[in-house]
Amino acid sequence: MVTFVRQDASRLAAWDPALYWYARGVGRMQQRPDTDPTSWVFQGCIHGVPPAVTETHEAFNQCPHGGWFFLPWHRGYVYYFERIVRAAIKEIAAEEGITPDPSATWALPYWNYALDAPDPNPIEDFTSRALPEAFRTPKMPASPEAVELTVDNPLYVPDAQVPPAAFWNAPHRALGKNSAFEVLPYTDVNPFRAMSQTFFSATRSRQSVQPSFGSEISYTSMDHFRRGFGELENVPHNQVHGGVGGWMGSVRGAARDPIFWLHHSNIDRLWSSWLSRDNRTPDDTSWLDHQFMFFDENGDVQRPTPRDFLGIEPVDYAYDALTDGTGTQPAVVPPAPLTQAGERVLATANPRQVLSVHGPTEVSLEPVGDAGRAMEAATAGDVPEAGLILTVHGVRTDVPPGTPFHVFLNNPGGELDPAGPYFVGWISFFGAADVDGDLHDHGGHDVSFDVTDQVRRLREQGLLPDGPVTVSIVPSIPVPAAESARAAAEAADPQPSFERVSLTTA
Repeated sequence: MVTFVRQDASRLAAWDPALYWYARGVGRMQQRPDTDPTSWVFQGCIHGVPPAVTETHEAFNQCPHGGWFFLPWHRGYVYYFERIVRAAIKEIAAEEGITPDPSATWALPYWNYALDAPDPNPIEDFTSRALPEAFRTPKMPASPEAVELTVDNPLYVPDAQVPPAAFWNAPHRALGKNSAFEVLPYTDVNPFRAMSQTFFSATRSRQSVQPSFGSEISYTSMDHFRRGFGELENVPHNQVHGGVGGWMGSVRGAARDPIFWLHHSNIDRLWSSWLSRDNRTPDDTSWLDHQFMFFDENGDVQRPTPRDFLGIEPVDYAYDALTDGTGTQPAVVPPAPLTQAGERVLATANPRQVLSVHGPTEVSLEPVGDAGRAMEAATAGDVPEAGLILTVHGVRTDVPPGTPFHVFLNNPGGELDPAGPYFVGWISFFGAADVDGDLHDHGGHDVSFDVTDQVRRLREQGLLPDGPVTVSIVPSIPVPAAESARAAAEAADPQPSFERVSLTTA
């Protein structure tokens, strides 16, 4: 039975009761000892543990990414968090004599960043892709009826450019994210490709045989971070984490930014929307009966399974809309992401290069052998015997750069439109930051794209001239340059980088 309805924060007034009481509940959680399972710090550590937290617990660092437990685990995580916030609201209302009890109907809102479709005109006003106002203002009303913003706002996280040594000193977002302008362009949050999938999960080998909605089959593995992203986890999930940046762009710190929970409420809503289209979840018992570990509003351990969270209305909550912000078909569908590069190298570049967060970084690939003829053969006919794989190797960064990056292939004249024919896909640095400690001693992650169809299409249209293959890697939302030499010296740019780029045959 549905008791609670989650609403779209993009459509709510700045201090609508749903957002006001969320802030009050978060504030109460932040006052609790870090060892309390219902505290803000403890709940964040279930997802990932920042270095400043010295306590350990078997429930910490659970979050699975890149496997088929990604969606059900986060659904359970958000569900029990919502119950903790609701209990905190009930506690506050009782103390302050507020009636009727706001916790009786309160539900966690969601951030529907794809609500507003692309607009060809310059964006001058607020869009759904900006952080909701309640997350951008340092102060909030002192009571539900108040208008003036007079008390500290627990939903506010400063945006700043922070050097690696100070990254974990305090939660923050990337520079400029607390403005009323969009965090990410529509291209980076459009869930059309994910919502078009019919498989929840698929097995991936060297190249993906089947794109999927819910990340690759991982059997009983709950890997903290693997690279088998499904379409939903790739876009919009990873891009939003990277677009907000700061602690939100870090696996260890993400859940300590209050916008995290509205982001994952929307990811959960998109799963319900996908199920409403007669799609199915796995029937494998290794998925259905895998136990998670969470805590309820009383601090008691709960061990639900994916089986407990199935359906469009999985427990006692529902969404106010399942069709809004679920994607529009792009003019050109970008290539599918892969897990590994191909075998025969046709062209490569080995620059070990830092990517500019302010503008394009261009790389020329040197051909190996008769690369032109091999490319032509790989893309000949309706069903080519081989495919072309473009890979950016060794992707990593010191701190989250506050933007995903777009990849373009052979774009003449600097055409950098992600809706155009030269767009290949995205590089997200969520899970690829040195401050997360997950890269250890290896050089970083590899990001691969199947560009077979794209190269064939460009050739047919005469848009792929003979000559060196060039790749452009461009920040989705360029980071503003420091206005003075002093500012630049005080806070150096993030240093996202890659090891090399290669074009190979599958």
